[in-house]
Amino acid sequence: MPKWLERLLLLVSDLIGINVSFAVIFLLRFESGMYDNTIQLAWTDMQFPSALLSIFWVVLFMSNGLYKIQRTLSRSDELINVVKYTFVGIFLIYLLTVDLDNPVTFGKSILVFYGVTLITATSIGRMLIRSIHLNLLEKGRGLAKTLIIGLNRRGLMVQDAFFSKPRSGYLPLGFVKMDGEEDLELELLQIPVVGQLSDISKLIADMEIDEVILALEHDHHDRTVDIIRLLQDNNVGIKTNPDMYDAISGLARTQQLHGIPLIDIMPDYMPLWERAAKRLFDLFVAILALTVVSPILLIIAIAIKLDSKGPVFFSQERVGKNGIPFDVIKFRTMIQDAEANTGPVWATEADPRITRVGRVLRHLRLDEIPQAFNILKNEMSLVGPRPERQFFVEQITELYPLYPRRHRVKPGITGWAQVKQGYDTTLEASRIKLKYDLFYLENISLRLDFKIIMYTVYVMFSGSGSR
Repeated sequence: MPKWLERLLLLVSDLIGINVSFAVIFLLRFESGMYDNTIQLAWTDMQFPSALLSIFWVVLFMSNGLYKIQRTLSRSDELINVVKYTFVGIFLIYLLTVDLDNPVTFGKSILVFYGVTLITATSIGRMLIRSIHLNLLEKGRGLAKTLIIGLNRRGLMVQDAFFSKPRSGYLPLGFVKMDGEEDLELELLQIPVVGQLSDISKLIADMEIDEVILALEHDHHDRTVDIIRLLQDNNVGIKTNPDMYDAISGLARTQQLHGIPLIDIMPDYMPLWERAAKRLFDLFVAILALTVVSPILLIIAIAIKLDSKGPVFFSQERVGKNGIPFDVIKFRTMIQDAEANTGPVWATEADPRITRVGRVLRHLRLDEIPQAFNILKNEMSLVGPRPERQFFVEQITELYPLYPRRHRVKPGITGWAQVKQGYDTTLEASRIKLKYDLFYLENISLRLDFKIIMYTVYVMFSGSGSR
């Protein structure tokens, strides 16, 4: 079943369940005779509250990942999620409607009935959709064509866990052999060896592969990063079957499928609705920054002109999403032609090229405000990894091969690395910031974005942004 169709079915099913639950509670509250009604309402009076509750529940479910399509989500996990977030929603409704002078009343018992009815109605629809999905998998439809990298004991474990078990959601098509691996006995192989690691990109294209699972033994662990680099430009999901040490030490959050732990190395970074909401919020903040605070921008511009020769704005080419270059716009904080004699170099904390006004702007992060224009042009986001120049990208990538993964999302005016680490001054600082950037990529969400924005506001007002 296509992901878009499954997501649409879940949404329609939930809307039906939400409105059926509301209708049942309306009849119980106003037609059953169980409650004394000082005001008699007709169903036509309930259309707006019903629509409002529909929006409330859909937003609550959406923000907690209930419309995120997972290939093998079990029905029990589905039910647990519905129960958990329904109770959260009912509690929020109680807080919004409670009478503080008399918080516990017989009338509030209707919320208990509502919660039970809602759980029942939405769960029935979701269980039906999940059952249809599992039935399609059993028939071999919607399975992810999968390659296993590693012709070894661990690779055989992955093969045995998924082969002939379509409910896993994976269809292993072949092994990719690593250098130095011995051929295994033919009777152990249920799928063929399709090629060497050097052929991986061609194999993915020719076999139309959806997923690649890394099943590496200890002697190949040092090649993990190189393998990910080979795979990251291909449109495939990448998972690794970790050592038991990794799984039990708390170093990794794993997904269990038929007894095989899997870690998703390069997951989808954001669902469509969150990307849309993030873009709308970016536009709102950018327009607000260029209009409401325009008097402050004018004062900054005048201060820059009075302090030193040169233009008010500074434009420089940076590497953006998918490695596409763009010109970032900032208030000028250095003397004009600061790198004319040195070439590209990082600014240091006591850099003599920084002007007096520039030092204040950097201290408060105000030099970044003109990048609102970059947001309007869809080149940047409010929150994301900071864009870097191609010269430094090449240097850092040579030392830290995972650095280009930052370019899978739009760069940001502020980011997790910025609020935690500050400005880059050395390659070592870039290595530390890369860890923060990769953490952001693996955990990207609107909730984390808002957390970073709050940290950024604190950094600006505390003056710690210059560190």
